[in-house]
Amino acid sequence: MGKSLAILAAIAATGFFGSAIAAPGGGGGGLPSASGPRVDPAKAYQEGVAALQAKDYKTAESKFADVLSVAPKNPEANYYMALAKSGLGKPQQAARYLARAVKERGNFVEAREKLALISIELDDQDEARAQLAAIEALKAECAAAADACDDAFRARVDVAIGRIKEKLQPKTGETPEGIVSGASATQSLFLASRIDGASRYVEAVRLINEKRYVEAIGSLLAAQSSVGPHPDILNYLGYAHRKLGRMEEARAWYAQALAINPDHLGANEYLGELYAEIGDLDGARRQLAKLDRLCAFGCAEREDLARLINLKSSDRRAAK
Repeated sequence: MGKSLAILAAIAATGFFGSAIAAPGGGGGGLPSASGPRVDPAKAYQEGVAALQAKDYKTAESKFADVLSVAPKNPEANYYMALAKSGLGKPQQAARYLARAVKERGNFVEAREKLALISIELDDQDEARAQLAAIEALKAECAAAADACDDAFRARVDVAIGRIKEKLQPKTGETPEGIVSGASATQSLFLASRIDGASRYVEAVRLINEKRYVEAIGSLLAAQSSVGPHPDILNYLGYAHRKLGRMEEARAWYAQALAINPDHLGANEYLGELYAEIGDLDGARRQLAKLDRLCAFGCAEREDLARLINLKSSDRRAAK
């Protein structure tokens, strides 16, 4: 798969996680290229999170607008934009961003919880109950398979259900059974630091090397929650989904990576591999031509994709 885990571990140990995230398999990581968007979404994301933590909602709104200008489908950025809008007293706008967040990630519990609570504020009880039902369905999925959810996710689900039910029910002076309340229930999506994102990224690389793609996706999403949309993370999300046969999802992740950095070698290679695997050899050759332009002196990404295209072409000729 390319980069050594020892190098990734060293990056995590130093906390140097941002423009210098080690490139996954195909390489080509780092800051967006000159031909990409002017906004560095990972940097803007970090600044937006810091502004939210400082309750500087106007700055947060501006920073997450920058992130969403490059990565409009990023669930965390939409969630945090909703928090900024809510802090500025714009609940209807907040609800729209939360709806986008849950559309892009159905199991985004915090976003569903916040959408339910804002819907109650807006006197939209039906939407609140719909979000409660969706979270309860996630709880049922967790119960159906012992290894479907980790303990932290189960805890978040229980807290969210409790908070929504508490707001939906009239005050009685008592906490209904199963509802978690008080300071112990307080949870935040804010992760401690970028070092946490780096360690989850390292973990994801290890899981991918072990072909544990479902678990790797969880670690990559956790890394993204801390770091924000970074092309290396998005590229590996595409890779893991592709290995699970989820081609449309994989294509969408690659598209997000390339929107941030059109010259990302790994995402260009892996998108070409996806095209080759679904039988679109013309699409694969377009990606190969782009790698030819990017790798003036040759690179592993270009050679790997060329070999796969030759193999698929030979298979197609043999099948005739």
